[in-house]
Formats: sequence, structure tokens, C-alpha cells
Amino acid sequence: MTRSSRKSGEGRFSLCGAPCSFTLVLCSLLTLSTSGLLAQSSEHERIEPPNTATPSRAQVDRAIALAAGYLERACGPDGKFVYEVDTFSGRKSNLYDIIRHAGAMYALAMFNQQHPDRQAADTLVRAARFMLRNYVGPGVRPGQLAVWSKPVSSNRQPTNQYAELGGAGLGLVALAATRQIDPKSVSLDQLQALGRFLLFLQREDGSFVHKYDAKSGSAPNWHSLYYPGEAALGLVALYEADGSSQWLDAATKTLVYLAKSRVGLSTVPSDHWALIATVKLLHYCDAGACPSARDELIQHALQVCNSILHEQFRGSAAVGLDGAFDPDGRTTPAATRLEGLLSALEFLPKGDLRERIVTAIEHGIGFLLRTQIVSGPNSGGMPGAILLRAGNASEIRIDYVQHSLCALLRYRLLSLQR
Repeated sequence: MTRSSRKSGEGRFSLCGAPCSFTLVLCSLLTLSTSGLLAQSSEHERIEPPNTATPSRAQVDRAIALAAGYLERACGPDGKFVYEVDTFSGRKSNLYDIIRHAGAMYALAMFNQQHPDRQAADTLVRAARFMLRNYVGPGVRPGQLAVWSKPVSSNRQPTNQYAELGGAGLGLVALAATRQIDPKSVSLDQLQALGRFLLFLQREDGSFVHKYDAKSGSAPNWHSLYYPGEAALGLVALYEADGSSQWLDAATKTLVYLAKSRVGLSTVPSDHWALIATVKLLHYCDAGACPSARDELIQHALQVCNSILHEQFRGSAAVGLDGAFDPDGRTTPAATRLEGLLSALEFLPKGDLRERIVTAIEHGIGFLLRTQIVSGPNSGGMPGAILLRAGNASEIRIDYVQHSLCALLRYRLLSLQR
């Protein structure tokens, strides 16, 4: 769909039959509205010109509280989240994705760590029990557990389904975080069994089988960009839980493989999970666990950061796209890239790149703040995009909220450290 144009001589338009004066902002909004591009939900039709000032702590704190509140409300008594809701119709999707369930847990754990909250902790434990009861079952070999794509049968055996690398990786992150809050909710044996499944999927060079079918075995030609980073993060979380170096070694192999596979490329994927995992791993490299890999990991992180910076929109006040990373103003690509950039600031020294990243982050956080739903039954939700031509503009999905909450929490932590 292309944007419709207006004749330069037109000076008055009407919205719902009411005349409007011709100002820069209203002209831009009305042009988008009448051409069918602006998401017109009553709860998130507010596209405003960007405020170029640094987002205030009060603004960020409010957005964090709203997003965390949305996830808490979205998790039912059984621990299952409302996966997706349409803000126009109120219709809730019957689909479910357990990896995104784990991601929502990850965000709530991060929130609870920064803002200890009984309701967040209770939600996290509830969600962990749901995952363990319905999606975690025996892996391929004895002593393994996998996060399966569909609920396992009553005898705990997976049938007619598959286990993905990202499920075990992000599942480990979420369950390890839950165990820190309530050790009785998740056992160390369960975490280690998930770790053994990750090791089973890892090849000698550090790469992985990304998908394992319960009937046919490995799917060697199926890949997801983000799964290795999620796996590495899960392995580091497991190392933090039991102190066994095998998990840290496997995480190092994972990230070194990614770094080597992207050496010399002018543009690399915006792999935010790899950046997040790299920062976690570097804490232990500094302690001497993986000194030979440090330079490679940092160089790869710099490549990813530079690629992300080249994607960001700047100065698009007319359509509220300032700080976004794609022409539809999708919220999750913006939030995930911000998560990655904010993670990298933990090790980047002062200099031009750091300054450019900080500027990009402030524009990006401003975009998320303008897009969040702030009132009504979906308060705290994050629509998929601000422009209607993006098919998910009227939808809120738990991962849209998760990534925005994580980006806001990382930004809040950064602002406190300044």
C-alpha cells in the first residue's frame, strides 16, 4: 500500500465531519488517517510529534508499571497468558507459543529484580508451573528435558510435535529466574536436564540443530536467527545456578561461532539476544573463564550495534516514526534493538560509538513511550505497530509487551547509573 498524497493548495480537512485547521501535525495525521495508514484504535490513536528531550524518569517509571501490570493481568489463575488480543474487537486468539510465554516470564523476572513485587513474583511462579506441567517433557535421551511445541500427553511423552532450541534456551532463562524467587517451584535437576538437551543439540563447532522433531529427528535446514543467543543466555543462567563450567564453555562456543560466522561482513543481523548473552558471558570472561574469546565477542557485538544504528528512523515527526526501526513503526523490532544496544553499553567505553548509541536509545525509548496504550482495559499493552498498513497494528501480543518492558527496564537502570 502506498501513501496517498494531498494537493498543496488544500488548507482545510474534516475528521468525523468536523472542520480542522491546517497545521503541520494535524495535516500529517489526517493524511495518514484518511489514507488508511494510521491505527485508529481509541486506545492508541495518539501519534504525537516526538519530544526530542531525554525521556524523564517519571515517564519511564509509569510505562514500566503499566507494562508489568498488563502482563500480570494477562496471566490467568492456571498460569497461561492471554497470548494475543485485538484492540478493535476485543477478540482473544486461541493460538499459543510457549517460547513467547517464557519471554513474558523473563520480562517479569527482570521487573521483579528491579522492583520487588509480590504480584509479579506470584505471576512468575504460576507461569512456571504452567510451562512445566504442560510443555516440558522428556528429551531425546535419558536425563534430558525439552520444551515441546505443544502440550505433552498425559503420560508426558511428546507426540506429533517438535522441540525448538529457543524453547529450551529461553525456558531455561525463565525457569532459572523463577527458581531464584521460589526454589521449590523449579528444581535444579529440571534446569540441568534442560541444559543437557541444549548440549545434545549443539554441534562441535558451536552451532546448533534448531529444531528436533519427535518422530523424524533433527531438522538440519530449519533455522531461527535468535535461537543461538537465547540458548547461550540459558546456558549462562544454568552456570549461575550450579557453577558447572560445562554450561559456560557451551555458551562461549555458541557466541564465538556466531562471531566467526559474521567476521568481515559489512552488515550483520540485528541479533539482540546474542548481544544480551554476550554481556552476561563477559562478566565471567573478565574473571578468566574465557579470556581468549573476549576480543572476538566484543568485535561481533560492535558489528551488531553498528548494523542496528543504520536501521533507525530519525526526525520523522509527521508520522511519529522518530526512533522506530522500520517504515511501519513496528514496536517489537524497535524494542528488541533497544534491548541489544542497552546491553552493549555495559561494556562499551566512552567514545563516538557509545554517544551514537545513547542518542539512538533515547529516540527509541521516546517512540515506545508514545506508542504504549495508557488507559482502558488494555492499559500497558503495546500494539504491534503504529501504522495500519502493518497487519498487526491493532494487536497486542505478550511478546510485544515483553520486549518493550525489557527495553524500558534496561533504560531505567542505565539512567540510574548516570
